Amino acid sequence: MGVIIEEMQHLRGVNRLLVELGAAPVLSRQDFPYETDLYPFPFELAPLSSVSLAKYTYCEADPVRLARVRSVESNSVYLVDKIKGTLGGEIAANHVGKLYDAVITTLAELKEAADLELDYNAWFQEIGDVKAEGEFGHFQFFHSLYEASHPLIEGTPDIWTLPASNARYPSHDVPINPTAYDGRPTSIEDTELRALAWLGYMNYWSMLLMLDSAYRSSSATDVALAQSIMLGPLNSIARYLPTRGSAVPFDPLSMDFNPGLNEAANKRFAHMMLQETRDFARSLENLLPADFNIDLYDQLLNSV
Repeated sequence: MGVIIEEMQHLRGVNRLLVELGAAPVLSRQDFPYETDLYPFPFELAPLSSVSLAKYTYCEADPVRLARVRSVESNSVYLVDKIKGTLGGEIAANHVGKLYDAVITTLAELKEAADLELDYNAWFQEIGDVKAEGEFGHFQFFHSLYEASHPLIEGTPDIWTLPASNARYPSHDVPINPTAYDGRPTSIEDTELRALAWLGYMNYWSMLLMLDSAYRSSSATDVALAQSIMLGPLNSIARYLPTRGSAVPFDPLSMDFNPGLNEAANKRFAHMMLQETRDFARSLENLLPADFNIDLYDQLLNSV
């Protein structure tokens, strides 16, 4: 949860920077990267495993430091070589820090051009702090899970070689890249689980509509609304579906998260999305997780 919260703070930071630069927030994900040199791995939603942990560990690492780190299991093995073995060969030489280095370099060019009023030193500090959080805290966390040295799984070096059906395995056996859309190769087959996944979509989209508005206008109310959805109904569904062998797909909203002509139109759209989400949740009331608070929507609708 700590990593998740920090990543959301990073998302907030880079979007605040975009807004201060006069650009729009970005909350949609690319289904296929336009700049493939920025990505070490193809994007996918997958259960936690030695493979996914190897990717996270590699992506967060400082490349210079990574080249010197020895594996926990043997001092004669470098961690980067073990990761390559897990992933089946060579890896593109890209890390999260490289992306933030590019941001800092671009900010330095803007400062030199003197085209924009911006507290550059504060932003250099903030982007540097974001990079450091990944290269140290996040790297250490994922590394400890990957090599089974984390206190929760320490003493079980074989943990990631167990079948996913084993009770000791640390993650649920869920499909890779599931979708709640019909007729896709990875569509969720069970109709009840697909309906709950669709409700997950609607909460996810509602949350991002609120976040987009919050980033554009620095609205504390919209931030609170987004957090209420994130920590309430979306969290409930996201935790419940894996216990049933499924997962929230997190597909993007095709019209993006700022679909209106102006702020009033966007508010109206968000209000209608929340209404539809509430009504759909009511139609699934017998399927909802025990901790799902369906009354929250009426409180949210009074605030949008």
